[in-house]
Amino acid sequence: MTTVRIPHNLKDLQPYQIEYLASKKRFSILVWHRRAKKSRCALNKQVIKIMERKERGVCYYVLPTYRQAKQVVWDSLVDDHIPKEIIEKKNDSELAIYYKNGVIQRFIGSEDPDKHRGTNPFDVVFDEYSEQNEEIWTAIFQPVLMENGGTATFPYTPKGKNHSWKLLQLAKDNPTDWFFSEKNALETGVFSSGELKEIQRNTPQSLYDQEYMIQFLDGAGQFFRRVRENVYPIDKMLPDDGDFQIGVDLAKYNDWTVITPFNLNYFIAYPQDRFNQIDWNLQKARIEVSARRFNNALIWPDSTGVGDPILEDLQSRGLNIGGEGKGFKFNETSRTNLLNNLAILLEQDKIKIPNDEGLIAELESFRYEVGESGKTKMNVPSGMTDDRVMSLALSVWGVREPTRPDFVTMNHVYQNRQNPKTYR
Repeated sequence: MTTVRIPHNLKDLQPYQIEYLASKKRFSILVWHRRAKKSRCALNKQVIKIMERKERGVCYYVLPTYRQAKQVVWDSLVDDHIPKEIIEKKNDSELAIYYKNGVIQRFIGSEDPDKHRGTNPFDVVFDEYSEQNEEIWTAIFQPVLMENGGTATFPYTPKGKNHSWKLLQLAKDNPTDWFFSEKNALETGVFSSGELKEIQRNTPQSLYDQEYMIQFLDGAGQFFRRVRENVYPIDKMLPDDGDFQIGVDLAKYNDWTVITPFNLNYFIAYPQDRFNQIDWNLQKARIEVSARRFNNALIWPDSTGVGDPILEDLQSRGLNIGGEGKGFKFNETSRTNLLNNLAILLEQDKIKIPNDEGLIAELESFRYEVGESGKTKMNVPSGMTDDRVMSLALSVWGVREPTRPDFVTMNHVYQNRQNPKTYR
């Protein structure tokens, strides 16, 4: 059995971790799923190299941004994974550790590669290299390490077939110098089968495939999939019968109000009503008109920052408000759950949306990123709005299957799913 020096505060090592820590090859690539302890292993191996070094030198631990370097590693891992007895001093402003043997370890971001020209490290870790500027390796550190015989490690999860994928192919073609390890969540034993099923159930399939099954997917980072496959002509005659739910993204300041009716029997999102007059009386009147038209529909308004009086006014008019009359309160967790629900419905071809280029553009612009903690953040590019998407997401909140489906409805939905082109 392979034995390795047990790193500081990294117990109960798994075989895939031992294999990396025992490797003596100059360059290593770790394509491991989320929560597989990529960062901890890479940091510990760098610390072992520091402890074994017989002369002065400098090494770097690189993340995509300076902020990540501070929050993900410096604030969260350094104190627990580096033995205090080997440290001379720590400099919080520099994000640097000075060791008693003369080695300096620096934690940096890769936003400005040119800033790090002229350095001469003996080891570099490129944590989440798939999200870094490629030049931090090819133009800055690679030439130096090739010249001085230094080493490097690249821990990351895939982000499409970008420069990190190309580097993995290079490693596979040069196994003499490169160690590479690809481990998905089925192989490591980090999650039980029950935990993994729960993650998959609550995660869009493309996100699950990339972050947990470590697949290099095209269109990496795009959060909503199968958007255009699930559109219908915006001029189509739609039934007014059935049960409805309405999602309302209320205008704030210079924002837009968007109202989206959703037919719970046919699972069709109707054309959106979007306007930017933020007068509260006007907004409430438009919401009431929509709710009355669609059979006193259940309304899910974004109630964050609006205040109880607005919701009380809507209820006093006999309107049904979701969330036991409190609407939908946005926070980091609820926003993630809301958008995940919409993404899953689209991905599984369960809903149809109007062929509205504004809505489609917003859906296709959403990108996600997953932090080391496993939390997913979804955002639109700077300058773009997300009110159409939020209204749509609210309109389908809490629904998974059509309600009270009759034979005609179900046949219509079935034909629609099997051959969307006939849905005209």
